[in-house]
Amino acid sequence: MTKLPLLLLVIFLLFTSEISAAKYCKYYRSCAEVIADHPDGKFGKRDGDNDDIPCENVCRSRQQVEDLLNQMARSKKSKTGKNQ
Repeated sequence: MTKLPLLLLVIFLLFTSEISAAKYCKYYRSCAEVIADHPDGKFGKRDGDNDDIPCENVCRSRQQVEDLLNQMARSKKSKTGKNQ
């Protein structure tokens, strides 16, 4: 009986650490992943030098970021068009 609360605590801690991991650029595996988390193009602290390139460990250029933002916008428009 006492193992259940401990198990639930461990599961909770594992789950919450996964959610908060994306707060840091080092946890992103691709530029697309960064863009997916910030589709509005507002990267905040992830663009520390304010050059419009977030998480420079995975995003290599402003052009790459713009291309991904445009691709996401087109994808969103096509999904919206199908629903109407």
